[in-house]
Amino acid sequence: GGRRERDGGARPLPFTGFRLQKVLRESAREKTLFLHGKVNESSGDGQDAVVILEKTPFQVGQVAQLLAGSPELQLQLSNDIYSNYHLAPPPQLSGVKATVVFPATAKHLQKYGCQELHMVEESGEDYTNITLPYLEAQSLSIQWVYNILDKKAEAERIVYENPDPSDGFVLLPDLKGPEAGTRSLPAPAAA
Repeated sequence: GGRRERDGGARPLPFTGFRLQKVLRESAREKTLFLHGKVNESSGDGQDAVVILEKTPFQVGQVAQLLAGSPELQLQLSNDIYSNYHLAPPPQLSGVKATVVFPATAKHLQKYGCQELHMVEESGEDYTNITLPYLEAQSLSIQWVYNILDKKAEAERIVYENPDPSDGFVLLPDLKGPEAGTRSLPAPAAA
């Protein structure tokens, strides 16, 4: 899996028959939903998949279309000069981004699930002897990084590349960011 297709055309999911097993995490603030499902069950025991659904951000150039004409509004609350409505946007303005992790491993299910956070203070020696070996044992594959660096995937998304052998890096738009351009660009760099 290091290839990436981006022609904008409709593509089928890489599996069939998503059966929800568990909502791994949800965030109303970030407008995301992380789902664990069983797929391809018709051809055997099935496999695990993670699907992340995220409401796409507004595109400034298209926002005027939301209120043009007579939009479908349902009044939720009215108080003096303030009113809240539920607005049903047209399909082209109500996109949902779906990120698929397939096949998903137990580590993926853990990564995308709810996790308790703890603050730990440790010495450099404890980090070297305890924490670092644990992190290395738990880490997910970073093959996707090498696929980018070797231009086997996402080469068309590279915004900037410094090929210097010691200080070089590649800059790409963050997958969580807007696809519309580089005006406001959340971007990870890989060196």
